[in-house]
Parts: sequence; C-alpha cells; structure tokens
Amino acid sequence: MASTTAAAEDRKGKRPLPPEEADEAAAAPPPAAAEEEGEKLLLVSDDGVEVLASVAAARVSKTLRGMIEDECATGAIPIAGVHSDVLALLVEYCERHAPHYDPEASDRDRYPFPPFPVELPPTASSIKPVTFVDPDADPHGLKAFDKKFLDVDNSTLFEIIMAANYLNIEELLDDACTAVADKMRGKKPEEIRDIFEIENDYTPEQEAEVRRENAWAFED
Repeated sequence: MASTTAAAEDRKGKRPLPPEEADEAAAAPPPAAAEEEGEKLLLVSDDGVEVLASVAAARVSKTLRGMIEDECATGAIPIAGVHSDVLALLVEYCERHAPHYDPEASDRDRYPFPPFPVELPPTASSIKPVTFVDPDADPHGLKAFDKKFLDVDNSTLFEIIMAANYLNIEELLDDACTAVADKMRGKKPEEIRDIFEIENDYTPEQEAEVRRENAWAFED
C-alpha cells in the first residue's frame, strides 16, 4: 500500500497513466541508485582488517567497479598486498571523490583522442564559443583535499601508489606519482638519494662512467 501511495505521489501533477501502465509502474522495482543507497562493500586488507566502502565510493576504483558490474562483489573482497592503514586511506579518498566522480568524463580527460574513424554529427557551424576555465578553481574543494591527502611520508606515499595501481584508481595514481616527481624536481642525484633514502651501490669508477656517457643529464 505504501509503495502505491509513493508511486501516486511521484505522478502528482502529471497526466494519468492508462490502467495497464499504472499497474506496471506500481510493480516496477526502484531505480538502481535507490537500491545502492546505504549498501556497503566489505573489503579485507592484507593484514585481515575489514574496511567498509559505499558502492558509490567503490565505483571510483575500476577494479571494484568491474566486480560490481559483473555482480561478483559479494561477501568479503580481499585486497591483496594493501595494508589496512592504506586501504582506509584509499576508501576515504574514494568516499570524498564519489559524489563528483563521472567515469565517462574521467576517461575522456585521460584519453581525449578516441580511436578512428569517428563519425561526427552534422553541425550548423564548426565554430564553437570559447569558455574560460580557471585552472585554480576548486568548487568542490577536491584539489585542497588531494593536496592534504598526499602530504604524507615517502613510505606511505609509495604504498598509496601501489594500492591505487592495484585497485586501478587512475586519478589518485596520477596525482600520487606527480607528488613523487615534485619531490625530485630540480634536485641533484645525491639529493634525491637522500630524500628517498636510496643507497648508492655504484663504485666511484662506475658513477664516473655513467656521468661521462650521460653528460647532458648533469649539465647545469
């Protein structure tokens, strides 16, 4: 009875449906989005800790999205090689981005040139108005969130990169790799080794040979 009342409320202000269509509308299941509201996926980290993620957040991961679409994202989902601390961070990232995430738009940004041939619809004119987009604009606060999110120690940053690669969270993977590149930008090899605690296992003779063969890379 309640569902019939709700259906009637949804039709309020609209033309009456024929009897057969009214029966179908009353019997129709709710939209998929309504079914997913409040639904959670159970993720299990490499150290056995369970972490809950909303379906919307899970869809930010291409790996989990594929499992959802294939209807195999049931029960406990093991996330191999990802520690619970890092898995919790990734879920936090996905939950924050989920309300503003559009998979199709994300793919267009990443791969702006589609495979050819491309059939373009006829248009009255090929000249389109140019709209200025402020590169510093952050209407949803995501840029500020991402900057703070990736302001972590090097060990955690590398673990985020590995986990984002495993779960195929492309935007996070790009941003995390950029964060590593920013740490290296303008630094000398010795400084980079100090930053990332990399041991120099070259002998002085081997290092001199590398510098000689790649002199262009060491020019000021």
